[in-house]
Amino acid sequence: MYHPVECAVLGHDRASNGERVVTRDEADILVASGFYRQSAGFPYGATHFRRPLQDRSCLHLVVDGESGRLHHDAFDPHAGPFALCMHLTHEAKSETVAYCAVAWNLLRLLAR
Repeated sequence: MYHPVECAVLGHDRASNGERVVTRDEADILVASGFYRQSAGFPYGATHFRRPLQDRSCLHLVVDGESGRLHHDAFDPHAGPFALCMHLTHEAKSETVAYCAVAWNLLRLLAR
């Protein structure tokens, strides 16, 4: 069973991720449904939740203050290593660059 805002997001066209602004009340209802689990993402100060879908995609809820955003990720990073790699290379490019910079600096420190 999907909430109306989830249906609106899932009805997006292929050129979009269907992102919608949600109120804090709607976000609370979505989280209380039990389908969402806490996750990580950008922006880092926000609270993130993901609802896995059967096709290994997910709904990503970002709650920041009194409002939030809900969008559809084509790859659920919690679905496995392949899905995580696909998510990082297709939907989370800025995070990928940051992770690579951290890994590069860690390797440089270890090489000393």
